[in-house]
Parts: sequence; structure tokens; C-alpha cells
Amino acid sequence: MARSLASFARALAAGAIFTLSGVGMAADIDALWDYAKPAESEARFREVLKTETGDAALEIETQIARTFSMRRDFVRANSMLDAVAARTSGNTAPRVRIRYLLERGRTLNSSVQFEKAKPLFSDAFQLAQRENEVLLAIDAAHMFGFSKNLDEAMSWNQVAMRLALASELPRAIRWRASIANNMGSTERDRGNLDAAARHFDAALKAYQATGTPLQVRIAWWQVANVKRLQGKLDDALAIQLRLEQEMLAAKEPDEYVYEELAALNTALKRPDEAAKYTEKQNSLKRKP
Repeated sequence: MARSLASFARALAAGAIFTLSGVGMAADIDALWDYAKPAESEARFREVLKTETGDAALEIETQIARTFSMRRDFVRANSMLDAVAARTSGNTAPRVRIRYLLERGRTLNSSVQFEKAKPLFSDAFQLAQRENEVLLAIDAAHMFGFSKNLDEAMSWNQVAMRLALASELPRAIRWRASIANNMGSTERDRGNLDAAARHFDAALKAYQATGTPLQVRIAWWQVANVKRLQGKLDDALAIQLRLEQEMLAAKEPDEYVYEELAALNTALKRPDEAAKYTEKQNSLKRKP
């Protein structure tokens, strides 16, 4: 479950920001993205696409493909990427080719084919490094954080973090939060809870400086989850109860908060409270 939330956090927070003016493109793709609402993002991309041609249109189409893969519509994602590939040539801007490789890889990863995605992420990383596309290189490196080989995942997370720390670009600074989150998730999966706690603390501080309220809540959830696993039940409970109030005030109920509250009350031998939160969690799962 913690891994699922970490994956959601990546999807929400880790999209690379880039303004397209550097290759004659007019749209600011990041301004069009809401990673929590891919269908709405698709609509914005399609509106902009009406006035774009050439490389600008190709890059926007890679992002429309991403909205499909995020909704698990892999047939449409691959169909759009096929169309992009058919119109790509040696004269195509390098960053368009990088984005194509990233989105083809992401589509494979989302359909549980990470091993097939790895060569694409590797090619995207090498091309981004060669073209000095720092933000896209960070994006490609961080995608290896999905590897089931936890040593490989951590190694690439460290590469991504080194690149992010070496750059003062605003987006590189913002990348540091999601990479720290990914490193915490990997260390938790390795069973290194103290190391995981340090990374999640760093992610929380970074999100508090640059993130959205939802990202900050997710960061706090990660901190509390590790505290529960460390046996610090009262500290974890206090955080999750606060998150429950914050998410309800924001009208954004979260099944993962309820799941943690159920687990905490079970550990504290409060079966009635645990059952209450399990039912709340299940009610959210039943919603379409």
C-alpha cells in the first residue's frame, strides 16, 4: 500500500516542467498539466494543439499520450505515440525525441512492463545528457526508481538527486522533493526505516517550501507511515488524525489516510475505531 501511494505521489509531482520557447514552441506545457486530472489536462492540450505545428505539435501529442497512460488507456497512448514516431525524423528537435522516449517508456511501465521500458529511459537519459537538457535528464533518471531491483532504483535516484542539486533552475529545485520521496520509498522497501525517515523528512521540508497542499499532505502521510512501522504509534496517530481533518476540510478524502488510521487503531488495540476507519476506507474504494 505504501508503494501505491508513493507511485501516486510520483505521478502527481514528478512531471518535468519545460517551456517550449527554446525550440520555437509557444506553449508552456507545465502550465497545461494537472497530474491529478489527466482528462482535464488532455482537453487543454488539445485546445493548444489546434494552433501548433511541427515539433511543437509533436511534443504536445506526447503529453496527450501520457494522459491516456495515466488513465490506463494504453491502446490510445501507444496509438498516439506511434503517430508521433511516424512523423519524427533526423531534423526533429532532440527534446521531442527525448519526450517520445520518456512517454513510450512510461506507458510500458504503467502497463507493468518496466524491463521493456528501461532501454527507453536509458536512451532518453543519454540523449538528454548529450543535449544538456537537465530537467529531462532528471526525469529519465528518476523513472528508474520504479525498478523492482531496489539497489538499481536507489542508484538512479541518487543520480537524479545529484543532477537536481547541481542545478539552480526552479524546476530542478522542485524535483528535489519528489526524488527525496522516491528515495524514502525505496529505503522503506529495503527495510531501512531510519534512512527512509530521513528522506521523507527532507521531502516534507521541500514540499512545504515549493509544493501544493495535497503534496504536503502526502509528504506528512509518508512521515507518519514510517513512524508507525518504527513503532512510534502515538506520533503517527497524531499526524494521521490531523491529515484526516485537513483532507475533509479540503473535500479530498483519502483512502490511504483511513487505511493508516485503521492500522494504527488495530495496533493500539482499539478494534471499534479500527473497524470504523476500515469501513470509511472501503466506502471510498466502492466509489466509481
